[in-house]
Amino acid sequence: MAFFNKIIIIFTISLFLTTIPSKAYNIQPKTHAPSHAPIKPSSSSSSSSSSSSSSYVAPKATIEIPKNIPTVPNTRDVSVFINSMMEATMTKTEEFIANVIEQRLEEPDTDIYATDCLETCKSVYQDAVDAMKKAEEDVKAKDYYKANLDISAMTTDIDTCNECAISIYGEDTEFRQFDNWIQGVASECLEKISALAK
Repeated sequence: MAFFNKIIIIFTISLFLTTIPSKAYNIQPKTHAPSHAPIKPSSSSSSSSSSSSSSYVAPKATIEIPKNIPTVPNTRDVSVFINSMMEATMTKTEEFIANVIEQRLEEPDTDIYATDCLETCKSVYQDAVDAMKKAEEDVKAKDYYKANLDISAMTTDIDTCNECAISIYGEDTEFRQFDNWIQGVASECLEKISALAK
């Protein structure tokens, strides 16, 4: 009966993870220039200045905090759970770097302040991916204290980007919802690890 329960748990986790790529977030291409874009001097072309001053409207994104994550009863299942969650989160983070950060860096109207913020985000997100890899190794080695530190470091990296994104873009849907989603993942993982570390 215990073996059957483990099979059900692993199947449930796998089913949950298969929904992440399709439902976790769907980044739509931007259609407007950001509001922080520098204003062209009036001497260059007064007719084009009115079109370049349109305010930035963030595209709709559907990044969701994970819900209904199954209960994990023992150490072996926690290891499977954490590894699966970290693999999925690494994939989503790398996609966010490519589909949002890199895209905004390539926009011609991105000013020096936004560029600096986006480069910071790219760097700290890559650090977050490294922290996720370390967390996987730590859980495999049953070093739950280090795994806790690595996942906490991951959330700190994400927060660093979120803070500068707010200062540049204000209430930006893409960054806010991605931050909410990944913080939800981290919270679930830390809860599982903390239960084992006691």
